[in-house]
Amino acid sequence: MTGRRQFGSVRRLPSGRWQARYFTRDGEEHAAPQTFATKADAARFLARVQTEMDRGEWHDPRLARITFGRWVEEYLAGARHKRPTTRARDEVVVRTHFLSALGRKPLTAITPLDVRRLVDDMARRLAPATVRTNYGVLKAVLNAAVEADVIVRSPCRGVKLPAGRSSTRSTLTADDLQRLAAAVPQAYRPVVYIAGVLGLRWSEVAGLRVRHLDFLRRTLTVAETVAEVGGRLQPAATKSRAGTRTLAVPPLLVDMLAEHLAARGRPGPDELVFTSPAGGPLRAANFRTRVWAPAVLAAGLDGLTFHGLRHAAASFMVDGGEHPRVIQHRLGHSTARLSLELYAHVSEAADRAAAAHLNEIFSGATGTPMARPGSKSAGRHPKVGPDQQLLPLYPTGGFDVRNVEVGGSVRSPPR
Repeated sequence: MTGRRQFGSVRRLPSGRWQARYFTRDGEEHAAPQTFATKADAARFLARVQTEMDRGEWHDPRLARITFGRWVEEYLAGARHKRPTTRARDEVVVRTHFLSALGRKPLTAITPLDVRRLVDDMARRLAPATVRTNYGVLKAVLNAAVEADVIVRSPCRGVKLPAGRSSTRSTLTADDLQRLAAAVPQAYRPVVYIAGVLGLRWSEVAGLRVRHLDFLRRTLTVAETVAEVGGRLQPAATKSRAGTRTLAVPPLLVDMLAEHLAARGRPGPDELVFTSPAGGPLRAANFRTRVWAPAVLAAGLDGLTFHGLRHAAASFMVDGGEHPRVIQHRLGHSTARLSLELYAHVSEAADRAAAAHLNEIFSGATGTPMARPGSKSAGRHPKVGPDQQLLPLYPTGGFDVRNVEVGGSVRSPPR
């Protein structure tokens, strides 16, 4: 027995149950994934499908059988817009933290409870920042499934991520930077200043080529990176459009780079500025073991990472009163907020300078304890003796990171 309807059709099977069938707008016929006990149940199913089609919410039910593991393969294969290092990280995160629990599950069977349990498990074992990164990968994978009409809604909702621990990171001073550079072999001394003054990432330092340096204009252009993916070094464009940038360079660092290239025999424009002892691109692991770790130990800066130099560069600019958009540009971030929240750390000297400035403001205000009526100091800044002078904003030790004006007079770094 077959009953015809305006949308789809239902028929009674020899078993006595009812089957619903319908055509999509592209003319392809589909059968309901299950049979129904009554004709009315089958009719309600067809009505629901028709409503979903009218609203643009219908999804091919065959896609619902795709497992998380199979979808991850498709997602990573199609993520060509991502940097190789990012794709490699995503593969490791998925393989390490999600495939064992979700790999064989159909995407439609993954629930918010499943996701929350995974996050809670990671929170017990990993640092908050790592949990947030891993969750971001999972969320991107499942959001892509929504965009591809494989699932209707992502299960990544209602998840409470662990709060990041407040950082008590000590700021790196210019004296610290000088001491660290002095402990690094001469060939790599400019690397410390490029990262600690200009704020370049490791991959940007490793990818710097001679043509990116303009000695006449005293600028450096960040346009290329070199990163290690799966044990192989791969050149690539910068991290984002914001990452491609041209920076004014302090004359001190310009002279240092010129001396460095002269010592290397003036390499051609397409050659890398910094190379390994064998002449190839720098590898992060080798540099960390052979150059960085011994220098950090010798300088007494235990725990300092190479990325910490980028934090130092941001803090130098904040302490110097640079505009947030200037800091954003020089660090190659998409927003100024990212630059300030993640990288900037205020030094004690800058904090004291702020207190002195506030004191100066309120010393001239009437009706406050700072300016007692009738006192000789009322209405003006009180005199400060030589022994009360604030320390310089940057204890330079011969290297003034504030001197970024082209043509400025600076001293050469210690050798």
